[in-house]
Amino acid sequence: MKRQYDVLLMADHFVMVTTIITDESPDKRDLEDAAWKRLADEYGDEWVSTTKAFINQVSIEEPFIPKAGDPADAGIDGA
Repeated sequence: MKRQYDVLLMADHFVMVTTIITDESPDKRDLEDAAWKRLADEYGDEWVSTTKAFINQVSIEEPFIPKAGDPADAGIDGA
C-alpha cells in the first residue's frame, strides 16, 4: 500500500521538507533514502551530496489526511 510521508531534514541553520509517496516501510532509513532520491531527481546528485553533510537530524511524519464525511474534521461535535 502506498503512503505519503513528509520528511524533514534539519541542519543548524535550515530545514528542508519534502513529501514522498512510497510503499509503507517500518524502516525509516528506506523512507529517508527515498526522500534523498526525490531531492536528487529535483536538484541533482552534486547538490544532494553537498547538502547531506550538513544534516544532523531527520524526522519522518505521516500527515493526517481526514476521511470524507468525518464529523470531527467538519467541526461537528458529535454530541
